[in-house]
Amino acid sequence: MKWIEYLDKNGFVQINNFLPYDEALQLRGKIIKENHFKKWNLLTTPYRPLMNIKDRISSDIIDKHRHKQAGQALKRRQFSFSFYRSSNKHAKQHGQSQLHKGIGEKVINLLKEEELIVGQLQDSFFADFKAGQFISYHTDGSAGKYAFIYQLSQGWQKKYGGQLELYPKKIKFFKKQLEPKFNSLAILKLAHPMPHSVKVLSNPAHKHRITVSGWVE
Repeated sequence: MKWIEYLDKNGFVQINNFLPYDEALQLRGKIIKENHFKKWNLLTTPYRPLMNIKDRISSDIIDKHRHKQAGQALKRRQFSFSFYRSSNKHAKQHGQSQLHKGIGEKVINLLKEEELIVGQLQDSFFADFKAGQFISYHTDGSAGKYAFIYQLSQGWQKKYGGQLELYPKKIKFFKKQLEPKFNSLAILKLAHPMPHSVKVLSNPAHKHRITVSGWVE
């Protein structure tokens, strides 16, 4: 079965070896080479900042507090998430947007070839997940026609967590797990719809679960 047929039938597909191997390696290296705080924002929800403390991404105290809040909400089965996202605020300084938008354009070209979209990138970003981080069960709503998640995690083991969990039948006890396989591209058909989550991570500090994610119309 061709990938386009699988996508239409199941609402999702995972394509291996999306980029030439060396190109994928170079992209991964560029992302993790410099980890300056201006390149990344910690995203969490729910978010209740500490009183009388300036909320800055460079503050380990704030980061740990926000992550703890998100974890508590997850235990209460509320929608919550905790991960690092590439920052748009200083894009001219660090140039990250050119890298992840480049992947978005390649996804658009792939879908255009099959006449699935007219072709417009709604949004794209890098995500970096550390131990204990996650995204709980949710849908992307009307963010676009398709969502994509491109994996740049090397030497990943199942015990590290971080699997993309899909719920094609829209019920939480029936799910399909996609491993964070290096250089693989997952495409989700949002009209299906496709509820999904990212399993809580337990990766060692030197193992990065890095993705390029976004939506196309």
